[in-house]
Amino acid sequence: MQSQTPTFKALTLWFIATILVIASSLWLNNNGTFDTFVRTGPHSILGQNMLAVLIVWLLFGLTLLLLHLEKLNKENIPAYTGFLLVSLLYINLLRERTEYGDLEYYLDAATQLFKDHPLPAGYLYPPFWAVVLEPFVRYGKFGVTLASWVMNVVSVMAFYFLLIAVLKRYNFSARLAVLITVFFALVNVPLLRTLYYGQVNLHMVNCTLLALVLYPRQRFLSALALAVAVHLKVSPIIIAFVFLLERDWRWIIYFGISLALVAAIPVFTDGVTPYYDFLRNSQEVIGVRDINFREGSIDAVFLALFNLNFISLIAARITTYIVKAIVLGLAFFTMYRNVRNKTFYTGAGEIALNAMPIVMLMLNLASPLVWEHHGIFLTLPFLVLLKKLNTTSGWLIFAFAYTTQFLMPTFDYYPWSTLLRLSAPLLILWLTYRVASDPKPAPAFEQANLWLTNIS
Repeated sequence: MQSQTPTFKALTLWFIATILVIASSLWLNNNGTFDTFVRTGPHSILGQNMLAVLIVWLLFGLTLLLLHLEKLNKENIPAYTGFLLVSLLYINLLRERTEYGDLEYYLDAATQLFKDHPLPAGYLYPPFWAVVLEPFVRYGKFGVTLASWVMNVVSVMAFYFLLIAVLKRYNFSARLAVLITVFFALVNVPLLRTLYYGQVNLHMVNCTLLALVLYPRQRFLSALALAVAVHLKVSPIIIAFVFLLERDWRWIIYFGISLALVAAIPVFTDGVTPYYDFLRNSQEVIGVRDINFREGSIDAVFLALFNLNFISLIAARITTYIVKAIVLGLAFFTMYRNVRNKTFYTGAGEIALNAMPIVMLMLNLASPLVWEHHGIFLTLPFLVLLKKLNTTSGWLIFAFAYTTQFLMPTFDYYPWSTLLRLSAPLLILWLTYRVASDPKPAPAFEQANLWLTNIS
């Protein structure tokens, strides 16, 4: 009988233990003695610690349940094992954090909305994320921190599965997609920095990947996913360009409707004033700013020279515009070649999928402000290039770019810190240009796909 199997007994014990913990916690809380039996560890946040333990315990229970229902098999065990590795790593890393940098930024904005005040002068984002966090303001910094923490943990889990799904869209075998995703996620500086700062970048990337996974089967949901990304930060709006290239007018209409629907949420809760605040604040992005040597934009290279009194502001501006025009010109030409030659993908939505890697590159290359955590937006252009690399020099260039973007610790030493970060998307753009004329996957990619698929 199935009820006599070891997995059923283990699941039963897990369930009983869960009930006992819940019951004892409720009893201690009702008797006012909960604090007697609970201690906050050094450099810890109690609620965050408890949530980390709870999520790991639930993952253990989920694993027992899947084993008992015989849902795990040789086809999905690698993906599920990778999911556990990545999830457990980041849950434990985030459990150790007590400060989250930019979270104060979001807390301030949400608090101002909660008090019916204007958005803070330095808040450069649309009001949507502040509105999402606004209900938690009533619980103070603790409530906003805990809510953001949970959403980031869930976001890591979603990122894992969405990235696998997107790679499979680009004809990576299921096992190769899992292998690449696991290695990519386990050591990833932009991902770590995003989570350690409490940033929204991973939510944006997930929305973008979801838009790609759903397209063209679920056009409205695809458009809605990208609309949410745009309302987190405006820059992903350029991604809609790939669907314009596709001439998918139905998707474009859905996108416009979705933008309006998401925009209506802050209007419903706080009126139109937060959008006026956003328009006022967004002008600060292109202004002269203080030196920050970890910044990796084209603007940062020349603005730092101005701030260090090596060149004038006019010279910094002109040089920046010239360099950006050259880089973006190459990017558009490379995109044209990718679309024409079907470099990365053949099938439904092939124009959008072939244009997408370059558009994601341009998110960083065109931006006037690129922090180290913005490298997470380069996930797709880096990883899809793996199916095209076919020369030793190509692999060496890729390895250097990958190291500087995803493996190199953040440091501040001008010009090297800025130039190393900036070199990564530039080198990937160059490699993409070099492979754009050949629609065939690299033999090494095909062999890896075949070998991993045939492993019994």
